[in-house]
Amino acid sequence: MPTVPAAPDDRRVLLFAAALVVLAGLAIAGLLFLATGGTDQDPLATGPIALGLEPELTARTEEGGPSYIANPFGEHGFWLDLEGGQLVALDIVRPGTRSCIVKWRATKDAYVACNGDRLASTDLARFEVTVAKPAPDEPAETVFVDLRRREPAPTSSG
Repeated sequence: MPTVPAAPDDRRVLLFAAALVVLAGLAIAGLLFLATGGTDQDPLATGPIALGLEPELTARTEEGGPSYIANPFGEHGFWLDLEGGQLVALDIVRPGTRSCIVKWRATKDAYVACNGDRLASTDLARFEVTVAKPAPDEPAETVFVDLRRREPAPTSSG
């Protein structure tokens, strides 16, 4: 069966529809760019990130051990752990290195560096943790981690 060529009116409709799709995509991309603050804003400049309610995070950490928390700004995340009953946010990069990632190994009950060294939580740098009510009418205190404020490890294993 022979193919019938598209009529000029059909081509105009197709071109018009394609142009509308491209314009709609550009409009959506522009709205997303504006909604996320564009590229001029440093995401860390917005302040500490809220992790959740302190009693729930403490109980979960006591029961299950440290939790890995992904960094919402795309950098390395951190380990949420307890030291002396207080929540701490531990940097996953071993102090003195640029890329040696430290992982929690429950079977060893220790942090393990990229080279296999065992580390204690006190061997790791940490981020500032604040526990406060975000608003006076809130029923429980929220845990905030400030990724702009990195503190050195209290001890060092080398």
